[in-house]
Amino acid sequence: MFSHSFLAGVIQSNQDLSQASLATRILIGRLRIEIRSTPTLLEAKIKELADFAKANAFAADDLAKMTR
Repeated sequence: MFSHSFLAGVIQSNQDLSQASLATRILIGRLRIEIRSTPTLLEAKIKELADFAKANAFAADDLAKMTR
């Protein structure tokens, strides 16, 4: 669905999330905080974001609207 590098970029960036749904903003915000404190969790957090997008069409739409 989304490339590994794209999802890593979303998590590691400070890209504006204001156009995303509240649930997507909350999740990505939490993932960003967790990665800053424990960078070794990146792979697990990428999987968590990918799984969230697969389970929630609105999240997939939010990610698709983000600049690649």
